[in-house]
This record gives sequence, C-alpha cells and structure tokens, in this order.
Amino acid sequence: MSFRKYFIKKLYQPLFFALKIKKSNTNFLTMKKFSITLCSLLMISSIANAQLSNIKNKVKSNISGSNKQKSVKKQKTYTLEEINANPYVDYDRVVVTENGPVIFKGVYKNGFTDDIGFSGVYYLNSYAIVQPANHFSHDTTKLYIGFSINYNQEKHNMQVYWEKNDSNYAMVPERYHSSADKGNVMFQMGMSGGPESYYNAECLVLEPGTFLVGAYVYHKNDKEGHAWMNNVTPESFVIASKDTSKFKDYQKNPEYTSKVVFEKYDALRAAWKNQEIKDAKPLPAEGMKNAQLKNEATNLITQHAKGYKWKETVEYAYITSGEWEIKRHPLTGIPIKRIAKAIVVMKTPQGNYKREGFYIAQDHTGNNQYGKTYMLYNDQRIYYVNPKDAFQYKN
Repeated sequence: MSFRKYFIKKLYQPLFFALKIKKSNTNFLTMKKFSITLCSLLMISSIANAQLSNIKNKVKSNISGSNKQKSVKKQKTYTLEEINANPYVDYDRVVVTENGPVIFKGVYKNGFTDDIGFSGVYYLNSYAIVQPANHFSHDTTKLYIGFSINYNQEKHNMQVYWEKNDSNYAMVPERYHSSADKGNVMFQMGMSGGPESYYNAECLVLEPGTFLVGAYVYHKNDKEGHAWMNNVTPESFVIASKDTSKFKDYQKNPEYTSKVVFEKYDALRAAWKNQEIKDAKPLPAEGMKNAQLKNEATNLITQHAKGYKWKETVEYAYITSGEWEIKRHPLTGIPIKRIAKAIVVMKTPQGNYKREGFYIAQDHTGNNQYGKTYMLYNDQRIYYVNPKDAFQYKN
C-alpha cells in the first residue's frame, strides 16, 4: 500500500465508522453531531492535501537545487597559464583566484564590414577590466581582450561591441569627417557600454586595421606641431588591431609611435583648417566709403597689433557700419560719442587669411562736432577668409 492510500485511509476511518450507525437509532441530535463531524473531517482532509502538496513541491525544489549545484560544480575552470597561452578565443573562461572567480570574456566576433575596411574584429594588447560596482555586489570581475566595430560611413559613427548585447557608441568629430572619408580616422568613445576606462577615450587610426586607444595630444604651436599631454611620452600604449603582430611595432617603440601619432594629428588639423578656409563665409559688406576714416581704422588696428605682438600681419581695414551709432547721455540726451564697426583682414605666418571685427569711436566736442578717431576695442572673434575674397574691399 502506498503512503498516500494509507494516509487517506487513516484520515477517513472515523467517517466510515460514523456511516455504520443504524438508521433506527438515529435522532436529530445524533444527525447534528454527525454533520459537524463530517464537516470537520472534510476541512482536515483539505488542509492535509494542501500540506501534502507543499511537501512534494519542496522535495522537487530541493532536488532541482541540488542538480543546479552539481552543474555549477562541474563548470570547467582554467589556469592563468592556459589563458595566456591562447588569449584570443571567442568563448568565456573562468579562472578561480584568491579573491574569487574572474571571467575572461571571449572576443565577440561579428562579420561587420564597410567600404574602407574599418569595421571588423579588433584584438587588444592589454585587458580592459570591468569590476563589480562595490564589495557587496554579486557581479563577477570581467576581462575583455577584444571587440567588434560596426562603422557607419555616412553618419561617421559606430558601435563598439564588447558583447552581443553590450556596445559603446562612438563617433568621429564633425571637423574630422572629410579626413575620415580618406582613411585618417580619429574617433571618440561614448559614455555607456563596455569598460568605464574606455569612456570618452580618444582613438586614432595608426594604419589600416590598427588604432591607438587614448591618443591624448594637443597642438603645441604651428612650428612644433602636436605633442603629448603635459609633454610626457606615455610609458605604454593600448593598441587595438585586427592583426596581433602589429602590437610589437608600436608597443616597443615609443618614438616611432609618437612620430606616427603627431603626423596623423598634424594632417587632421591641416585638413580641418583647409576645410574651414574653403567653407569660410564671405567678408561682411562694406558700409561707409570714407577713405580717410578707412586709413585711420587701418592705422589704429596696426598699432594695436604691434602692441599686443600679433603673429598675423595686418593687410588693411574697412568700415562695415552704414552710419555712425550715436551714444547719448541717458538723462540729458546730449551726444557723448559716436561708434562705427570695422573689419581687419590679416595674413597668418602660414600664408592664410583671417578677419576680426573691431570698433572705432570719436568723442563729441560740442556743436555737433566730433574729435579724433580712436580704437575702442576688438571683439576677438576671428574667422578664416577665403583667399579669393581676402582683398575684396582693400581699395
């Protein structure tokens, strides 16, 4: 006899006994007691069935949990020697350390392509680490050794896939779009997805299929060009490449790497400046045509440039105001001075042309008369000028 049948038999024994009561000996009180007994037994039966069901579910749960624990225990682990012997695999591997397990993530590989060959799978020469948020986190430390890039040529942006569902949005700054179309690509990582150490990282393509992560340079001056931030050459470089043999070319030769980086940035800057000149807006139209005032404005801005040691050479100035702007006393309305705006066209040491606005003024001397012209201030907003338009208003 099964446990369930035995349990039910024992539970309903009183009921079977009660049903054997002879009909002749029954009365109202007896029937009432019988009804109460029957209801109680039914309630007990329902509770007992529920308890029995719970017991079965707990047993199943314990068995399932035990099986899961067994499967976790059976998960394969690796040694650091095994990882280092073959780092660029496409599957995850677990290494158990003194501080707990560490997951060496497999390189996410996807068949992304584009016309300039920038998209694809890249490997790193050093691990990118994602650590748990805090000591109480149940997350496991992850180490990445590569990613896949999907580059959009038309929009000049990309997704850097560390995993299938974890990517970082990166983009080429607008001023470098034309250079990117010709293969000189500089891009910047976004602020989400993947390791935080890569957030906002500036990256520069060193050669097709290889780029530097963390290309932090600045333009020192036109003579010396670019230099590393704080003028300190990095002790090591983070390189991403489709070909791991390229690592040694850049990692072990800082002078060569620096030379390539500076030349690339010099070319980016030159292309950006040339594009800025090409797209330069026309010179503002000439206003008052007063030869004497034009000469005075040119002399004033020339003296200003010498005093502040401008590197640019003043070519000429002209007036853009159509008429004088009269400044009056706020209470009496009496004229104080009159002001006009002018433009100076200047030539840079590199042979390009720029323009800047400035203001000249004449003080009111009475009887609607004004004194000597003097320079008020320059607005310090400088723009490139297309060489074809540079001397449009000189004469």
